[in-house]
Amino acid sequence: MSFDIDDEDREHHYRQYGRPRKPSSLPSLASLRRSRIPYYALIACGLLALIYLLSGRQESAVDWKRFAYSLYATDSHSLCNALLIMDSMRRLGTKASTVLLYPQQWDTTVHSKMDRTSQLLAMARDTYKAQLYPVQLLGENGVTEPGTLNSESGWDTSITKLLAFDLIFYDRVIHLDSDITLLKNLDHLFLLPKTPIAMPRAYWSDVPSKSDDQAQPWPLTSLLMVLEPSRTELRYMLETLTSWRIDANFTSGKKYDMDLLNYRFGSSALVLPQRPYALLTAEFRRPAHDHSTYLGVPDALVHWDAQKAFDEAYLVHFSDWPLPKPWTMWPPEGLAEIQPNCTGGGGACAERRIWKGLYEDFRKKRKEVCKILSVPAPQWSKWKEEHGAG
Repeated sequence: MSFDIDDEDREHHYRQYGRPRKPSSLPSLASLRRSRIPYYALIACGLLALIYLLSGRQESAVDWKRFAYSLYATDSHSLCNALLIMDSMRRLGTKASTVLLYPQQWDTTVHSKMDRTSQLLAMARDTYKAQLYPVQLLGENGVTEPGTLNSESGWDTSITKLLAFDLIFYDRVIHLDSDITLLKNLDHLFLLPKTPIAMPRAYWSDVPSKSDDQAQPWPLTSLLMVLEPSRTELRYMLETLTSWRIDANFTSGKKYDMDLLNYRFGSSALVLPQRPYALLTAEFRRPAHDHSTYLGVPDALVHWDAQKAFDEAYLVHFSDWPLPKPWTMWPPEGLAEIQPNCTGGGGACAERRIWKGLYEDFRKKRKEVCKILSVPAPQWSKWKEEHGAG
């Protein structure tokens, strides 16, 4: 028995219950992709906005007013050097403040066109927005006088850098020596774990002593210090220096800032790796097979690449004894004797190119920023004799 539905019955059913919907055709793959483009774009925009908000929160969480870079000047040359570092910090986009420790005998009143020291001091304040902090210069025998363009201050005035511990209105201070070239932003060092001081080691130094089972570490170097200001620490170190002066054995060795800092923090400081925070210009003069101390691994395990070492460095410290510092011109004989050797032929090795470039760039910037000409080159044989290298 069959049940046939004629057209009249079907129409009657449609009028009573409505016509069924026609099945829609499946969308094409291309149309699906087109329909999802706004969806994907919306997700991407949302992710970018989230990243931006998170990075903004992280950035806003750091109060950069609590941090400062400390530079110091003991004569007109080191004052200019400090300005070159300020110029680099501005170019590199540092966020922390800058404090300049300078001799209290100086002022910012320009008395004449020849008063270059006052001009540079005013430039540090007005152009580079440095906080000027007048101090009494400290030397081996206590308070000392500043040097000039014609008469440089002695190395013992480096003790003055310890006055960075007096900057107690900052939570953390990064001190930089003035005879460096700053290559990269160091702001991240302000965010190190809490510690009274962090310093690299003087990897170029002779190890103080060795035994069969243990080698003494290299001393710490004060060319870069990340410190927590403390007048108690400062007072302790200056009292230590005073006690050394009256010690009968004091004449057996001068006590400079590095001696004081190693005496106090040699076994407790947070150690920064010399690679990449304390590269010397002299490293480019070493033989290709003799860089293990800087690299931190045996030479047999790593290939020395001068360009790579330079590219990863945060700063370079000018140190090519007995060659004068970069604000003094090279004696031709001294340059021929001290410059890096080129064994590859043609005299265009990376070591020599980088080494010469560092000095030439320093002198160029010194002339552009400070409007000061370099000190004339000394007589080489006499210079070496005076500096114990004859």
